[in-house]
Amino acid sequence: AYSASIGGLATLIGTPPNTIFRAVVQKTYGIEISFAGWMAFGVPLSIIFLAIAWYYLVKVAFPMKIKQLPGGKKVISNEKEALGVMSPEEKIVMTIFSLTAIAWISRSFVLVQINENINDTIIAMISAIILFLIPSVSRKGDFILDWETAKGLPWGILLLFGAGLAIATGFQESGLAEWIGTQLTILEGISFILILAIVVILVIFLTEITSNTATATMMFPIMASLAQAISVHPYSLMIGAGVAASCAFMLPVATPPNAVVFGSGYLRIPDMAKAGFLLNVVAIFLVTLAIYFYLPMIWDIDLTSFPEQFQTE
Repeated sequence: AYSASIGGLATLIGTPPNTIFRAVVQKTYGIEISFAGWMAFGVPLSIIFLAIAWYYLVKVAFPMKIKQLPGGKKVISNEKEALGVMSPEEKIVMTIFSLTAIAWISRSFVLVQINENINDTIIAMISAIILFLIPSVSRKGDFILDWETAKGLPWGILLLFGAGLAIATGFQESGLAEWIGTQLTILEGISFILILAIVVILVIFLTEITSNTATATMMFPIMASLAQAISVHPYSLMIGAGVAASCAFMLPVATPPNAVVFGSGYLRIPDMAKAGFLLNVVAIFLVTLAIYFYLPMIWDIDLTSFPEQFQTE
């Protein structure tokens, strides 16, 4: 569960808050965050966090009392045999998915040279259409993807995605963003890294009792208003809130991976809370430091000033 959440930080599609962040930025400021650009920030953060989490879980939280699991190789061998060889359909899906991922990563510096109108949405739609058009090898008359299968996808996330854009627009059009900005001017003069840390702490522990997607959707417009009020770059607080929303490790409700693992019945809430609390603390320090020191270098931005082109009415 923890590796799924941490690994999701690496890409824009790895976890819903990342995708919603990109959409809100594009809607609010007219700036597109590229897949490769996000990975330049997210991949190193994810790798470092995964290493720390592995060491903590294996050496500190649940230290291994044996060096080798009796019969472990046999269990793995049996599971591999149960999977069987890859079917032609599985190979086709793997190929298309790999090509899609490569296209997403290379779009901003390769595909735009061919056609500047190509975006990540077009790439995803083309890949999906191809799956609908390729016939199945083993099931005559069927295709790799049909609508009955597609209906099983989590389409509900699109409602939350749209809600994020609607909330962001509502904040601007209603004047709520301006009002919040006025109220938050009292934070001017406080150390920026302290404000960033407070945002990360707030979102992490708020996410423990709410959905991470819902939390991020609610927080992005507020963070954009706060950034403008205290004259800092909005990416700093928005990314802080978005990444923090995926770094809640204590309770099942916090993230989908937590809920799935808890639903297996092998873990109790006290087990997750005990292991997750210290990982939350690690996340607070790691996310805050990564945004404060690494993000400005890799994206060539000044976190301590609000860009003029981002000014809103």
